[in-house]
Amino acid sequence: HRCKCSGCGAVTTGSFPPEVRAPAQYGVRLAAVVTYLSAGQFLPEDRLGQILSDLFGVTISAGTIGQMIARAASRTQDFAAAVCEQIRRAPVKHLDETGFWVGATPQWLHVAGTAGINGLVHYRVSPRRGEVLTQAAHIVVHDHWTSYFQMSGVTHALCNAHHLRELTALVDIDGEAWARRMRGLLRCLCHEVNLASEHPTDQTGALRPNRIRAAERLYDRIIRAGIAWHEALPALPRDIKRGRIRRRTGHNLLLRLKLHKAAVLLFLHNSAVPFTNNEAERDARMMKLRQKISAGFRTSQGADNFATLRTLIGTARKRGWNMLETLSRCPTQLIHKLSVA
Repeated sequence: HRCKCSGCGAVTTGSFPPEVRAPAQYGVRLAAVVTYLSAGQFLPEDRLGQILSDLFGVTISAGTIGQMIARAASRTQDFAAAVCEQIRRAPVKHLDETGFWVGATPQWLHVAGTAGINGLVHYRVSPRRGEVLTQAAHIVVHDHWTSYFQMSGVTHALCNAHHLRELTALVDIDGEAWARRMRGLLRCLCHEVNLASEHPTDQTGALRPNRIRAAERLYDRIIRAGIAWHEALPALPRDIKRGRIRRRTGHNLLLRLKLHKAAVLLFLHNSAVPFTNNEAERDARMMKLRQKISAGFRTSQGADNFATLRTLIGTARKRGWNMLETLSRCPTQLIHKLSVA
């Protein structure tokens, strides 16, 4: 833009902002919109370009959209690393994983997060399901996947929503009486903990110690009765190929509940531990929706970019940050905002 002085005739030319380096240049707000619609609302690049044309009259190729997303992911890597480190140190963290297609190869998307008004979520793509979060501390809530028990230096809490689903199947399909009693006990304890949370006390446990001891004694009696009932049944034929002793589904669940009693009932002893792992499951559920809308990823780099941006968007959503402002701000400012919240 040029202006000519009517007095002296001098022509003054305006200067572009330092980030504008080409004749065709898109600003940070438009790049934030592209990033949000792609990683936040899961729109594929072709449809995203059509939406930009319809709403803003801007024609952007799929290649340019891909470059915007890649640059945004590159800028966000330090923020994602800071989120992961805070989750490692969090008193209670939720872990889950879900299948993820990259090209024609099945991969795994690992989710780690925390709950509350200062909640966090971190996404990571890995070729192995067993490649869980490393160097974590304190309490981890998960769904009993074997690899989680290989984590050292942590206390485990199991998702009781999974147990309730398994117990319901045993009640409805196999008619096992012990499963009905255990399901009733877990539901009752969950209700009592929820009521206790409305009137918190100074004690660490969610319930009073005498109530916890009574619940644990009943838990043990149900387990003993269930194991005795299963052991009285005729043995299943041995698997010739593996030579392992075959057990019924209910018997396996009983042994798990007995072995991991402390992890199943940890929500009674620590009011900060939830009854379920729904926090991580909600974070992972949106990734399945992404695959339904836009299918998988063509490259590993594209999948990693998506996981990085989803970490920023998911954390911003949990903390109530303005989405476009978050995606437009400097990553250093976001890391500082993360640490002071």
